[in-house]
Amino acid sequence: MIKPAIGLLVLLLVLGGLGFFVADAQQARRLEFDRQNLKQFFVAGSYDNDVVIDSYLIPANTDHPHLVSQQLLGLQRDRLAYRARKDGEVVAVAVPASADDGFNGRVDLLVSVDMFGRIGAARVVSDVDTDELYGVVDVIESRWMEEFSGKAMRNILGVTWTSIGADREYDQFVGASITPKAVADRIYDALVFVQSNRIELINGEST
Repeated sequence: MIKPAIGLLVLLLVLGGLGFFVADAQQARRLEFDRQNLKQFFVAGSYDNDVVIDSYLIPANTDHPHLVSQQLLGLQRDRLAYRARKDGEVVAVAVPASADDGFNGRVDLLVSVDMFGRIGAARVVSDVDTDELYGVVDVIESRWMEEFSGKAMRNILGVTWTSIGADREYDQFVGASITPKAVADRIYDALVFVQSNRIELINGEST
């Protein structure tokens, strides 16, 4: 009776170890997926840290003790902000946001901002129905969104629906029934959020 019990114990340990191995492998794939996609938010060579690991959790439905004006981001679920550093100094931060025009239309955004308050990149990311924090930076390509790059707070609202031509149509707006103005407004709000929480976003504890 003892030997079968030992065999069962060994089998359970092996299966448990295999489960941990599979989970670790899946997590590694998610991290690498985000790591590769985040490259388009920060200038190549401008940072030397792992931006996926150097992340900051921004909760959607609870007040953060060290953040103000979380409502500016319009988040529907907890998401991560990402910090790019060079020689230990933060050079840019990418913050999440969600644009909603009130007609059941919503797009998830990620907006990188440098320390001068300029947008490095603003992109739409797939609205993933998951509680996972990793493996979610799935960028939706849009030529129109590229027009936000280099913009500062004073001129960002000049990027409006009037700049979208027939060859620059953004299907996500049509599919989600959301307006380009709602997106521009939310990106502006994201810039305000970064300026309002600059010190915490730079120095706050990583996830």
